[in-house]
Amino acid sequence: MTEAPSGIRGLKRSLKLGDLILLNIVAVYTPGTISQVLPMGRGGLLLWATGLLTFMLPYALAIADLSARHPREGGVYAWTRMAFGDFHGFFCGWCYWVNTFLYVPSVFVSIAAVAALLGGPRTAWINDSPAMVMMIACGSLWISALLHIVGLGQGKWIQNLGACGRLAIVVVIIGAALWKLVAHPAMSEPAQAPLGFWPVLALWPFVLNAMVGLDLGAAMSEEADRPGTNIPRSLLTGGLAVGLCYLLTYGAVVFLGADNPDPIYGHVQAVNSLFAAAGAGWLAPVAIILELAGLIGIGAAWLAAPARVPFAIGIDHYLPSAFARVHPRFGTPYVALIVQAAIATGLILIYNYNARLKDAYLALLGSSIVLVMLTYVYLLAAWIKLGRPGLRVRLLGGVCIAASAVAVAAGFLPPPSVTDPLMFEIKLVGSVAVMLALGLILYVAGSRASASGVASLQPGSPPER
Repeated sequence: MTEAPSGIRGLKRSLKLGDLILLNIVAVYTPGTISQVLPMGRGGLLLWATGLLTFMLPYALAIADLSARHPREGGVYAWTRMAFGDFHGFFCGWCYWVNTFLYVPSVFVSIAAVAALLGGPRTAWINDSPAMVMMIACGSLWISALLHIVGLGQGKWIQNLGACGRLAIVVVIIGAALWKLVAHPAMSEPAQAPLGFWPVLALWPFVLNAMVGLDLGAAMSEEADRPGTNIPRSLLTGGLAVGLCYLLTYGAVVFLGADNPDPIYGHVQAVNSLFAAAGAGWLAPVAIILELAGLIGIGAAWLAAPARVPFAIGIDHYLPSAFARVHPRFGTPYVALIVQAAIATGLILIYNYNARLKDAYLALLGSSIVLVMLTYVYLLAAWIKLGRPGLRVRLLGGVCIAASAVAVAAGFLPPPSVTDPLMFEIKLVGSVAVMLALGLILYVAGSRASASGVASLQPGSPPER
């Protein structure tokens, strides 16, 4: 059976409804974020619920509405350009894309951190070896990139398996909590010292960042089957599943308890500490392997889908025309994927040079949050302008814009688990400033080239829409 052709020459419609649902789950549900909020204890449930109501709900409704009305390759970039013009479209798309330069490395770095748990004390040294961290992170990154270059129909199975791993770790976490409740009721959860206002505010961006990713399917609209129908349907199922997973597993991990939880894999620590206390330490590798599967899936999803944004910008000539090339055999935007993987590799090497793994992870993640939240301010503003008219859209969009703006400001506060706040700030501010300045330079250069006719289409270059 041949795949239906896309509206952009060369692309293939490889994503079915089930693929889109699983993509939402693996891209959004990141239990590692639970670890960062654990210092709040049970009070963290209120923070999660607030994030779901003020950010994730209107964010999902915006994507569903815009996908139904305007299914476009590039998603957020295309909608912002339609609503506010070329400059704002480019700025939004640039922030969205470069956020992944910073976020994707943090995911693949966390793969190395979780892999270090597999052998217990025998493999714990991996965390203290920048060379091994870089080898594991870069190796898994390029395997994912190459599979997606060969074809979305092949690469999507990494996401699908990752989503299954995510759902399985949910079952393990909840099952461990029920086991503790029934078989070991005398085991108490560790007491949590209350956090002050500023540490809690510093956690807000991490909670909202844990809820982003529902737009990845929309970024690949030209590669999805019936995008105007299937993307909104996938958001209903996938978004509801993610919301329930966060609330249930956060409550379960707090109940399980973990002494000094790691910000990358504290949820795995909580489960495995219970296994050890109950004499079932042999189950520990199960949770670790499931977490690794989920991490590989989310890394692949965030490596592949956002590459469609520079692909779309390349079609519009504000990035070099090479970004808009589709592989003649595999039907993928291979140049954008290679560039994304290469930049992520470089940042993995830079951030892990002479740095503790935990601080490198948080600096990468913090920088990406600031940039991606700017993107969603644009998304909600575009929804208000292009979506269904009415008070509901304006009200929900305004609430979500306010939540995102607070996250941008709070993103510059170091979270409680950072050991070197000054270095954290230097890396975060430096990363954001450099990325924004580079984007402005590229936009000016692209505008001049387009105006002078240098960016005119060449045979075999950018595909036609």
